[in-house]
Amino acid sequence: MTTIKVPKTVYDRLSAIASERAPGTTLAAVLSDLLDRHEADRLAYMEVVAAAEDAGAMARAQKRANRAVDLLRERAASK
Repeated sequence: MTTIKVPKTVYDRLSAIASERAPGTTLAAVLSDLLDRHEADRLAYMEVVAAAEDAGAMARAQKRANRAVDLLRERAASK
C-alpha cells in the first residue's frame, strides 16, 4: 500500500461516491472502479474509432472500384 496526496476537493468527491455505495466502501475501491470504468470507456471509444476508420476506408475503396468499373465500361463502349 502507498499514500497518495490529492486536493481536498478530490478527496471530498471520492468520499461522496464511497458514501453512496455500500457501507465500508474504501476510497481505494472507488478509485479502482473509476479506473476500470475509464479503461472500459476508452476501449469502447477506440473500437468505435476503428470501426469508423474501417467504414471510411471501405467507402473510399468502393468509390475507387466504381471509378475503375466506369472507366473500363467507357473503354469497352468506345471500341
